[in-house]
Amino acid sequence: MFGENPSPEYFCVVYYCSPITGSIIGSFKLFGDPNNRSSEVITHSDLKNFTNISSMELINFKIDEELLYVKLNNIENIGLVFINGVKEINRTLADYKEILIDSSDLENSTFKLSYINTITTKFQIKSSFLNFENDLPVLPSLTNLLLEIKSLPNISQINPYQITFKFSPDFDIQSLKLNYQTLKSQIITILDSNNSNLIYPCDFIKDQYNKQNEKNIISFGLKFLPPIDGHIIDLSNKNIESISYTNPGNDFNVVKNSKSIFPILVGYYVKVALLKGNISQTTPLSQFGRGESISVIDSKISGDLDPNYRPTDGLVRRLYDFSNNLITGTIDPSWCNAQLIIRNNKMIGEIPTCYSCYFNYPMQLVDNKDVIIFYNAFEGNNFTNLEQNFKCTTFAPQIDKDSDTSLIIYGTDIGFYGDKFLIQEILLCTTYQVIEFGKKYKCGIHPSFTFKDLNYIKINFKFPFDKDYYFPLVNNSVPMITSATYLNNVLYLNGSYFSSYLGHVPQTISLSTFTFEILNSSDFFSIQALSTFKVVANPGFNLLTLTTNSMVSRVFINITSLTNNKLCKNNCTDDDHGVCNLYLGTCVCNNNFEGDDCSIPQFYITSVQSSTINGGEAIFFGLYGDDLSNISLTIGGIDCPITFNSSDTIKCIAQPGNGIKTVVLKQNNKIFTGVDIYKYIELSIPCPNKCSNNGYCNSTTGICKCNNGFTLYDCSALINIDNGSGGNNNNNNNNNNNGGTNTTIDTGTGSTNITNSQTNFQIYLKSLIEVDINNNEVKSYSLLKNWIFNKTENEIEPNKYILKQQLVNNTSPNSNGCIITSTIEEIKDKNGKEFTFAGTSFIVSSGSIKFTISIANYTYQSNLNTLKLELISSVDKIDKINNCNSKDTEIDTTNVNDLSTFNYIKISKNNKIFSGRFINKVLSDGRSTFFTTNARNDSNSIIVSLNLPHCINECLIDPDFSVLISNDFKSECHDDDDSSRKWFLPVVVVVPVVGVAFIIIIMFIIYKKSTTFKIILHATKLKKLNANKY
Repeated sequence: MFGENPSPEYFCVVYYCSPITGSIIGSFKLFGDPNNRSSEVITHSDLKNFTNISSMELINFKIDEELLYVKLNNIENIGLVFINGVKEINRTLADYKEILIDSSDLENSTFKLSYINTITTKFQIKSSFLNFENDLPVLPSLTNLLLEIKSLPNISQINPYQITFKFSPDFDIQSLKLNYQTLKSQIITILDSNNSNLIYPCDFIKDQYNKQNEKNIISFGLKFLPPIDGHIIDLSNKNIESISYTNPGNDFNVVKNSKSIFPILVGYYVKVALLKGNISQTTPLSQFGRGESISVIDSKISGDLDPNYRPTDGLVRRLYDFSNNLITGTIDPSWCNAQLIIRNNKMIGEIPTCYSCYFNYPMQLVDNKDVIIFYNAFEGNNFTNLEQNFKCTTFAPQIDKDSDTSLIIYGTDIGFYGDKFLIQEILLCTTYQVIEFGKKYKCGIHPSFTFKDLNYIKINFKFPFDKDYYFPLVNNSVPMITSATYLNNVLYLNGSYFSSYLGHVPQTISLSTFTFEILNSSDFFSIQALSTFKVVANPGFNLLTLTTNSMVSRVFINITSLTNNKLCKNNCTDDDHGVCNLYLGTCVCNNNFEGDDCSIPQFYITSVQSSTINGGEAIFFGLYGDDLSNISLTIGGIDCPITFNSSDTIKCIAQPGNGIKTVVLKQNNKIFTGVDIYKYIELSIPCPNKCSNNGYCNSTTGICKCNNGFTLYDCSALINIDNGSGGNNNNNNNNNNNGGTNTTIDTGTGSTNITNSQTNFQIYLKSLIEVDINNNEVKSYSLLKNWIFNKTENEIEPNKYILKQQLVNNTSPNSNGCIITSTIEEIKDKNGKEFTFAGTSFIVSSGSIKFTISIANYTYQSNLNTLKLELISSVDKIDKINNCNSKDTEIDTTNVNDLSTFNYIKISKNNKIFSGRFINKVLSDGRSTFFTTNARNDSNSIIVSLNLPHCINECLIDPDFSVLISNDFKSECHDDDDSSRKWFLPVVVVVPVVGVAFIIIIMFIIYKKSTTFKIILHATKLKKLNANKY
């Protein structure tokens, strides 16, 4: 072997022996003397006995040329490295699949393409520059060709997948310009020799051959001239996957405005690289084209980065590598739409958190061997936050369900790893689409799995925390609280559908009136929240309110207990129906619902439009639910056939009748009884006392129109036109004994005191009472105190004064409680002010005072209950008065008659008359309906009870009052009574109720007398009423 006298010390062998046969198998390498001290020649016969090897490599040997042309047994791949002994190749080589010939002995020899065997797939000749000729062979198997050549022939008839040419120092540049377009390979690499001084034109790249459905990967290691015409070379229409230029020289650029810019323009999704070039600055970024990866490294770039990076060209995924340049300034957060490598520059400031959150994690799209993790991408600058242990606090992922098999995943600093999201512990994105790089991705999963039946989903974001996050898949998911504990000012909640993490969605929490700060440890299933104040336990239970992304969940808890964890049936349906008491495990239903899970709509009538006594259509408004079947209604026990019904309206045909009737409404097992809520409309309405024969009765309204000289509701009082001087004409402008009229508003009790001539009339609300269908008291609220004063809530109406109070322990889950508001208005319009109530218009004269008392958002104990508002009118004597006017109190309630349009009361004392008129209609939830009035009295006062219907949103009633000076009143007591002229002072008080709203209008009309109006904020308390009276 190796001749007759081989010298083993000059070679070594690398091989693998079969453990079964002991023969050499697989690959075989034979290393010769690198100093060529051996004179032995390896021949074909020396190697013919290696029958079981598939690959052979001979290194540093002199070989016999037969090895090139005759195949060795079963060898498929042969490598002849650093060989000598063969000066040229002159015929077709052996049919090896892969051939590597690395020999300087072939320098300047001629090599024809036909010397490559037709079955050879990979062919390489190195270390010799060849005169390359194309004799037009057909080489169907050739996929990889590497040659070092002196010129480039037309090789359009071959199409290897990869081709690499290295040009000689004396390469024929013209052949490149002529024949570059014949290169059809997908991967093209063209390099220059190390000692070449050639500079090539760059324009030939415009002739790059385009393969259909195949993209080229092109690499140049040549020095280039600038484009001939000084214009950027547009390659955006070429099928190029990547193109790189290494050490292209200082002239490879285009000069614009004294700045050297990138000379070629590539299209979408192209990787473009320039190493050791000459580019002035990064702006405009458009100079680098629309590539997916843009690397301009060690290319003398200076100046700042573009301060407002926007990927406006439609590409959503991009990397910029500007390593080893002279770039200054800071990185604007707008660069978070791209991956950025900026190592070894002169930048300062903070690195945006979209990068710093990932310092310890790998970068994608990167070809820079110095960059493994994001931290490496920013080394070699003067950044203030380049720390490998940087704590990320801004990572904030979000998701939207796009379909049953795809999600939109987006958020702040969610990274550049859209294909790394792990869903439900087992699923990765099988399809992956970048919507906004670094911020938004579309992730599709395998169709065998679906999100269809999932209410929420778990996603693991491997970077930056390798942590699981839970997100709701159902729109408008209401947070579910299953337990709550308050301990040491910290509130602990368990449940689901909370914010996935602090800041994922807006989330607030309060307990009674105390707000809490939610802690960072909170997640989708638990909340920990801190209050700076100690929460005070309510006498009953505290209402806990959690708002997550505008969806509200509320529960009642006992803050002194650690066991607020008893769930309610069906979670009380939803927050609109009721609230769960987690301590008791029972529902507290909102208005309009009832049942153990608050799922049953309440059933009631709020207002009625009655028929006349002749019968006809009657309309009932209220709440009847969505089940419109099996409904019946009776009026006074007589069936009213229903002609129409909906969830809030019932129409029926009432039979002829008269008077006041009770209505019974039935549907299946639901019954509502409205006691005395139906009043037949009379065709002719009598007036009180037949107008005392001193006026005309309007039988349509039941209101008297008094003859001249008479007044009062029944025309029973004379109008006195005397000035009240008692015959003493020297006192025309002085009130003398009576001293005018003063009005005092007591802001504590809410009462109004009208004082004139030592007589004091009082008007005030006594109480609000909830009663059942049998008129039994269910709950009562005193209205005699707890008013809070506010001068005005409307700068446009400065003549108003406002008093408010809130009923204690009258709340519902969907209400902040029942608020009573008393608004006092002084009428200053010269011609008075017109008001309209229930279709009736009236004018309140100038100088009058109108009171509006609003009772809003009342919560009933039962949908069958109603309200009763009690109003007190009373009279007191202040000091000793003129004996001639002293008279005992007389009270008249004989005209309280619900069958009329109005009810009237009257109090007389000391020749002064106080009267009240009550319209027997109320606006219930904006609609007019009938209500009844009761009156009872003692020696000095009348208590009027207004029996209101089951109003839900609003009731409005409208009584009015007046004070008159009797025609027997004497301003001065003396003997000359006959010369005294009689006069009177009317005071009108009108009362509507808003929500229940109660309006009182006090009108002072004084003829030739002085009047004063005072709002006394700290009024002396009214004389205490005898506790036994009421």
